[in-house]
Amino acid sequence: HLFYAAETKEEAMVMIAKLCMRPNDTTKGRAIKLTHYIDLHKRLYGTMPEDIHRFVRTVADIPVTMKDEIVKILEEKGWKETVIPDPTLLPRLIRKKKE
Repeated sequence: HLFYAAETKEEAMVMIAKLCMRPNDTTKGRAIKLTHYIDLHKRLYGTMPEDIHRFVRTVADIPVTMKDEIVKILEEKGWKETVIPDPTLLPRLIRKKKE
């Protein structure tokens, strides 16, 4: 995203953290980014983000300190684990199943 029209500085701060998440983040990187996004949202809006289920791909992505709270929300939303895409385009680095 090159432009985002925020109405308030609080909205802009939360969106910065939200838009930093990429499809090929590692689980550790995603957990850190989710922590920042959730922390900012709670601090500035006073609530948990409504769209948190869209950013958690696997249980390993969930920040350890917020695991119980997030798992409860994911269950309410009917969340299911998704596949993490492999960002590697080089054939020599792509893992192949041995026969």
